[in-house]
Amino acid sequence: MFYQLLRFGYQCLRSCSAMASAPFDWLWCSLGGVRWQWGWRLNGYPRFRTRGGRIQIGKRFCAHSRNRGNSIGVFQPVIITAWGKAAEVLIGNDVGLSGCSITAVDRITIGDRVLVGAGVLIIDTDAHPLSPEGRAAQQPAIAVPIEIGNDVFIGARAIILKGVKIGAGAVVGAGAVVTKDVPSRSIVVGNPAKIVGQV
Repeated sequence: MFYQLLRFGYQCLRSCSAMASAPFDWLWCSLGGVRWQWGWRLNGYPRFRTRGGRIQIGKRFCAHSRNRGNSIGVFQPVIITAWGKAAEVLIGNDVGLSGCSITAVDRITIGDRVLVGAGVLIIDTDAHPLSPEGRAAQQPAIAVPIEIGNDVFIGARAIILKGVKIGAGAVVGAGAVVTKDVPSRSIVVGNPAKIVGQV
């Protein structure tokens, strides 16, 4: 009986806390050009940057932008950027992000139930032209969409580069640099990332 009362009290306290923070979460997301939804859990405030582009996030989104609630620590907030008028970041339902950076110049699509570890970088462009002449002429960098399937787990400090498709249920090891497509339910590690097993 005591345990049930204690659990009920804890649930009431969590509900009150969520309701108290909801107006601030809504305002923060609105200022960043993102439509907030009830049921999101924002541990610290993520940075949303919509430079003319669009960021769309599904239900029950969870973002850890500070250390509390993350066992290995977070050294930066979650940063999600749609850089340009045609840029899109589309994130599915039940996605969890921890101190990572996602930048789209074209499009980044993330499926449902994806977990992204601390320090991960997902970017669909080289950011600058590769040739010195291209940089001197301030030409735009090449951008190719990224697709991340449902139930993917991306370990801490991994880097996902332009044009990559990661199949459903795949695991990207910590620190991996993914330059090529990853088949569904594969485990990849290393730089460049290579398949070492199956889930």
